[in-house]
Amino acid sequence: MDELLQYVRFGLMDVDTLHTVALSHPLVQASETATALINEALAYHQSIYAQPVWQTRRTKPRFQSDTLYIIGGKKREICKVKELRYFNPVDQENVHIAGIANWSELAPMPVGRSHHCVAVMGDFLFVAGGEAEHSTGRTCAVRTACRYDPRTNSWAEIAPMKNCREHFVLGAVDEYLYAVGGRNELRQVLPTVERYCPKKNKWTFVQSFDRSLSCHAGYVVDGLLWISGGVTNTAQYQNRLMVYDPKQNKWLSRSPMLQRRVYHSMAAVQRKLYVLGGNDLDYNNDRILVRHIDSYSIDADQWTRCSFNMLTGAYCTPKEETRYY
Repeated sequence: MDELLQYVRFGLMDVDTLHTVALSHPLVQASETATALINEALAYHQSIYAQPVWQTRRTKPRFQSDTLYIIGGKKREICKVKELRYFNPVDQENVHIAGIANWSELAPMPVGRSHHCVAVMGDFLFVAGGEAEHSTGRTCAVRTACRYDPRTNSWAEIAPMKNCREHFVLGAVDEYLYAVGGRNELRQVLPTVERYCPKKNKWTFVQSFDRSLSCHAGYVVDGLLWISGGVTNTAQYQNRLMVYDPKQNKWLSRSPMLQRRVYHSMAAVQRKLYVLGGNDLDYNNDRILVRHIDSYSIDADQWTRCSFNMLTGAYCTPKEETRYY
């Protein structure tokens, strides 16, 4: 009996059911193992904000799949969008028949926003900052943040950041989220970096960047947060690559990119970082699109220009306007 109960996912039961099971079921009452499992599940539900770092086999659905989500952004007829959609590639026949993309709607965000950031921790989807419309009709950067639980298709507000931020980077490293740079509600470019602790539901400042930076790209690899490019508060486009080590609370410089980029994207494959799209400046100081894709070897600290390019230049890429997971 005790061995069998180890496979029951009590963490997926609601609190009322857990109390009913714990109080009334004689097999549970007679088992110390079962009682401990019930108490574990109740403690999990009581610690709402800490759930992403308390995930176990008993809190995750048996069937899970990698899912692509698209969140928020802008539409021409609507200033800010609350929509959360996911792509379901299972039944492709209906896609071809209908002639439309197989996207399905889920519970919308509490507030519509664009130029926000997302990160994934413990199978929860976090959304922070961005630009939102206030009741006065004014649109500016916000500090608010929320969390999506795909198991229940529900949103929960979490503690707001210390700074309002848009055009920044959000990354999940171990048990923390890190928000880097961006622009505040006054459109001032920020050097600050802050860290969110789910256990405490609290943001705290950590080591700042050595300069103000926005419109940069970022990605987490090997427990380190990598930041590339961006623009400073003096409108200087950057080609720098920086890496943050949470254990040392230090920013370290790495080999610069082959060219400056802002509004670009970064991804990682097999210990290589790739930077895609974005803008640079020409000799007349006019903004130009970047088609080149460059890769960076983490082990060799070296950049290489890829032999393939983007089909068209892109800036404020889809990842910038509508975030993907």
